Amino acid sequence: MRPSRSGTFAKPWRSSTGSSSRPSMARLRDVADVAGVSVTTASRVLNGADASHPVSPEVRAAVTAAAEQLGYRPSATARALKQGRSDLIGVIVSDILDPYFGELTRGIEIASAAAGFVTVSANGNRDPEQELTRFRALRQHGAAGIVFCGSDIDGAPGTAALAREVNRAIREGTRVVSLAPRGFTSAQIVVDNTATSAHLTAHLIGTGARDIVFVGGIPGLAAADERISGYRSTMYERGLKPHVVGLDGMNQTAGRDVVATILAGATTPDAFLCTNDETAVGAIAALWNAGVDVPGDVAIASIGGTAGGRIFDLTAVELPLGELGRLAVEYVADDTDRVPDAPVATLRIGRTTRERTD
Repeated sequence: MRPSRSGTFAKPWRSSTGSSSRPSMARLRDVADVAGVSVTTASRVLNGADASHPVSPEVRAAVTAAAEQLGYRPSATARALKQGRSDLIGVIVSDILDPYFGELTRGIEIASAAAGFVTVSANGNRDPEQELTRFRALRQHGAAGIVFCGSDIDGAPGTAALAREVNRAIREGTRVVSLAPRGFTSAQIVVDNTATSAHLTAHLIGTGARDIVFVGGIPGLAAADERISGYRSTMYERGLKPHVVGLDGMNQTAGRDVVATILAGATTPDAFLCTNDETAVGAIAALWNAGVDVPGDVAIASIGGTAGGRIFDLTAVELPLGELGRLAVEYVADDTDRVPDAPVATLRIGRTTRERTD
């Protein structure tokens, strides 16, 4: 509460007699009494559940006017329990601090608002047990759909329990969609991580780079493993030796530290291919701190497409994050079981790579 001019706290509500009182919230029974109808009729009108028991236009107008007069708003929770679903879309992200997931979530929120939904986001911390807790809470609120924005870690405790819960939810009518590879069976709208990494590796080789180091990942994390696989297979196909480092994180600190360690060694590679934009930003920091010219001495490329990556003008395979979010909402809102095709990623050539002539 804000302080009054006398230095004491002002009371937020004041009755006509001067005593403090919170305004009471209008109840459904109040609306029914003002409209002169039963509580059941008022509920049917206000919750859109009168299709099987239609009311006259006069009754509908009376109930609507009474609700407006009293400031009554139907309970979203009660409506969800009655109808079996709500206007809610749940979003479970792997790391709420990672801009990649922030941009995915923003795409979901924009599309949700346009489709008449609201979103609730929850941080799963790449932990299936925490994801399960969030998933159950969203289901208890009658979420129409739940979107998983990140991969799971193979063999992590709780993975099987989460898969069982997801399967049960789908059978009971909840739309579940994943925007990354997962160990459970649900609708998936997933960009091909193996192909994007292979394409980026081939691009670096095409610039003349031969000693290309892949940076970043988490053991067992499906998306990272697929990106490493695409890199390795392309390196082998071109007769080059792959070198993967930094499998203990996918953030700026991890990228900075592992690249700094490599720079302290006897040789410096031609290029670093980073598993995501955050790792690449950390790698650039290490190179700048060591006085290494990017891209003159070492090239940097990544997989991502975040605003931060574009600020650094990274050469990157840009994943269509906003479009992925829109398609997830399209799936939830659609009455059919059609799963939209994943959009195409694009290679953006930035200022962190160059054609090598040496």
